Amino acid sequence: MFDVTADRAPRVVVGVDGSPNSVVALRAALTEARRRAAELYAVTAYLPADGAWAVGPGPYPDPDRRKAAAALERTCRTALGTGPEAAPFSAVVVRGRARCVLTALADRPEDLLVVGVGRQGPVRRLLRPSLARDCVRHARCPLLLVPAPGLARDYRKGLRRWNGWLGRQADDMVRTALGDGAART
Repeated sequence: MFDVTADRAPRVVVGVDGSPNSVVALRAALTEARRRAAELYAVTAYLPADGAWAVGPGPYPDPDRRKAAAALERTCRTALGTGPEAAPFSAVVVRGRARCVLTALADRPEDLLVVGVGRQGPVRRLLRPSLARDCVRHARCPLLLVPAPGLARDYRKGLRRWNGWLGRQADDMVRTALGDGAART
């Protein structure tokens, strides 16, 4: 038996949901795809809102798929541009849970899975689990988590506060040690 995917180029698979954070994640994925000389796949996963997922695919039009495709197209145009100077990529809309779809598409160790990380309060975490956390658990390839611009800024601000407090504590310890040492000599 031979492996059909053995000659496949590495891929950078990025989850896109139409949010502003997915624009940031898509741009980061493009940078990684260029750096790795890999194919870029922008993927939107959706579940039908009306329960049609239980029936399965059929000949009827799927309005949820059209909404997901429109959101994917808008996000790709915003992040990657349009016209001849636009970056090359493949856009895919797949029915299913985002975690399952993304980890299934990025299934080789050479692939890279890119997921945006947003802010999640306790209520939202209870109602809708974190896609990033699920991808960390189930991914079979490297994973790049891209924070939202505001989240990264808040993290840096908190880190500066922490470092400031820690720095003051260290300065006090040094002054105390030097003061005690100076008093002894």
